[in-house]
Amino acid sequence: MDAVPPTTADPARALPEPRVMRHALLRLVSVMLDGDGDGDGDGYGEREVLWRAMAAITATGPFTAEAAYAVHHGLARRCPPHRMTAPAVAQPGSAAARETAVDPTGEAAAAEAVAADRLDRRIGALDGHSRHLHEPGGLWVLAIALRYRDHCLGYLVVRSPAMPSVEETALADLLAQQTGIALARLTGRRGEPARAGPERLPGIGKVPSETGNPLGTDGGSPTVGLGTADSTLASRLAVHEALSRAAVSGRGEAGILRTLHGHTGFAALTEDRFGNLRAWTGPGRGEPRPGPTGGPRPGPESRRRDALVHGARRRPGAVRDRDRLVVPIEMAGDLLGVVALVDPDRRATETDTSALEQAALVLAPQLSHERRLAELEPRLRCDLVDRLISGEATGDAFTQAAALGHDLRRQHKVAVLQWSGTAERAALGDAVARSARRLGWDVLVGSRGGTTVALVADEDLGDPGGELHRAVSDELGTGTGAIGVGGHCDVFTDLPHSYDEAVRALTVRRRSQAPYGSTGFQELGLCRMMGTGGGEREATRFVREWLGRLLHYDANHHTELVMTLSRYLESGGSYDATSETLLIHRSTVRYRLQRIREITGHDLSDVETRLNLHVATRIRNVLHASR
Repeated sequence: MDAVPPTTADPARALPEPRVMRHALLRLVSVMLDGDGDGDGDGYGEREVLWRAMAAITATGPFTAEAAYAVHHGLARRCPPHRMTAPAVAQPGSAAARETAVDPTGEAAAAEAVAADRLDRRIGALDGHSRHLHEPGGLWVLAIALRYRDHCLGYLVVRSPAMPSVEETALADLLAQQTGIALARLTGRRGEPARAGPERLPGIGKVPSETGNPLGTDGGSPTVGLGTADSTLASRLAVHEALSRAAVSGRGEAGILRTLHGHTGFAALTEDRFGNLRAWTGPGRGEPRPGPTGGPRPGPESRRRDALVHGARRRPGAVRDRDRLVVPIEMAGDLLGVVALVDPDRRATETDTSALEQAALVLAPQLSHERRLAELEPRLRCDLVDRLISGEATGDAFTQAAALGHDLRRQHKVAVLQWSGTAERAALGDAVARSARRLGWDVLVGSRGGTTVALVADEDLGDPGGELHRAVSDELGTGTGAIGVGGHCDVFTDLPHSYDEAVRALTVRRRSQAPYGSTGFQELGLCRMMGTGGGEREATRFVREWLGRLLHYDANHHTELVMTLSRYLESGGSYDATSETLLIHRSTVRYRLQRIREITGHDLSDVETRLNLHVATRIRNVLHASR
């Protein structure tokens, strides 16, 4: 089989008017019902069916009629339109005369004859199934096989500048079915076996009927049930039109399910690829059912459903899953979920099954679009947050934030979070976003390095850090996290400064005796004075003056005397609290403090000395982590 070309149909191309499609279909049905005679003995009725079918197909989309073929005893014979005469005589003023005047040598006509002969050979080499025929210049050409039961009875060859939409090709598929029935009726009169069952056009979903008879007959004569063809086709077109309108109405998945429920009368639902319920329309939603839609699914039940969906993907069309009819929703070979009708009494007709399959086709682009947005939006948010806190954002940041549902013109604070035991940073970001929604906050969530960053609109918030820590702890089931919160920002250009403050507040919190919780920059006391430039140089000099010898000793001997001194001073001079924090024995704390006295020469019992050492250790903790 030729490879299916990629879809290049114009998404903005309007669907043909339903009146035009319905009229073309009903004209074809009228031929099937009334076109008995072929008057001239030259297959007039057969040719009329072929070209009326061609006219109907060209009315459904961007198709242009190329050629029609009837198949007898395995041989394909080209059938010209009925009104064409065999010898095309060029009358004065006719198109043929003009072509002769333009092309007196007949080169164009000769080239056309060569192309027609080449097409005849290609059609003759087909195996009775629809095929894409590649043409130079990128034209989209399809030979549509006209089948009934086990035989191919003809072909319609159409071309288009781009691959048609799913809706347009599905209608062509339906028309091909009706044409096959009409041809079977004609060939049956000549004693030829009527054969060929349903098939799929390349790249198109399963035909509506599972038995090969789209009119719901019992498999006898193809004329049985043709009297109801008008209402059957009109019903299917109405469903197709309603589902297409629901898809473009903006009501999304729920609107499509409501339309499906309204036309079938059965409860309709969608599940994601893992079996979790997405949406439900109709009665009975509260009824228990094993699996994610009604409780935990046991292992064998999960494997059973996976096997059923896998089988349905290999054989397109609706399959029964106990009390439901299920159709997979796929896009480009990717399983997006399933759509189902709840039919415990097995009352669904072929029209209902066809509507379900059409719903799967309409839902596929909807779910695919949702998946792309779900993957793209976090990256867009993260990128915007990164540019805002790094100072690289420009005036278009307002527009980008608004597109993501965030008002950047409000006052903000930057919160920086780290959580122990979180396997992925993305999980913490999701927990922050869910917590913010639950709190009713407007936030933008991103990341920087190993931390999660949240830009919080905070005009009316008192202690955003404390509330956020409690909410995220509830989401993750653990409170082993720290949050640093920066100062207010009236304009987005101040966000880098607030981010720097939040990082310092987070560092102090994680190095304190209570490393889990929230610390705001305004709580840092003397550390708030540490900025960039001269202030930080003075702070660095102060640390070297009071801790220089200890820092040098730790570096050379791989000890932790500065850390021990910091924990000791943070605990208020408690040996027990220091040993518990550092997970060392009380006597080890006593020994280390004695070594500190010997190395620095400082009297740790002196109040002024203890104050300076305490300030120096706090500054050092902040500066060391920042660098």
